[in-house]
Amino acid sequence: MISPVFSQSAEEILEIALDRSLTLNNSYYKFLIKSEVESPLLPMSGELFIKGEKYFIDTKAIDQIYDGENIFTIVHENQEIIVGNVDISLFSFTPNQIFNFFLEDYILNINSGSKRHVIEAKNRDDNNIIYFISIDSSNYSIEKIEMKDLLSGQIINTFLTLTYDYNLTVPLSLFKFDIENYDNYILIQ
Repeated sequence: MISPVFSQSAEEILEIALDRSLTLNNSYYKFLIKSEVESPLLPMSGELFIKGEKYFIDTKAIDQIYDGENIFTIVHENQEIIVGNVDISLFSFTPNQIFNFFLEDYILNINSGSKRHVIEAKNRDDNNIIYFISIDSSNYSIEKIEMKDLLSGQIINTFLTLTYDYNLTVPLSLFKFDIENYDNYILIQ
């Protein structure tokens, strides 16, 4: 007998994961992004706090705050604060952004196991890159996303969730930008 979990499509798995991520209160992720390709930003570790649509990403090099209206990207090295909206974002790895990204422009295939779903995502327009999205089958949280170059066979980038928690007490001030906290930073709008 086939379990209903194993009969779900990749799209259904991503939609369930998206729905669950949006219903959680006060989520927290500790993450690591590493690359096999030389990059000035990677490897990068940090923390992501989410409350509804609002989020705060905290890394050593760059922070980002979305207050529900504007995105504030704080680049510490250049002492710049770039103000944008949801259409312009340096980081796009909140669960909502990730799931919608793959649901919109990718051909998806699924390999499900008892502990995780691994979704293979190929861009409709780019046959050289493929993503592997590992989702915990018990709570539908993102465990890992790998970006692979099909020409070389090399994993280019890997996003890892190191720890994950939800229903935490998170101060609302975390999602509010205050220019007073950034002496000598240039504001770019």
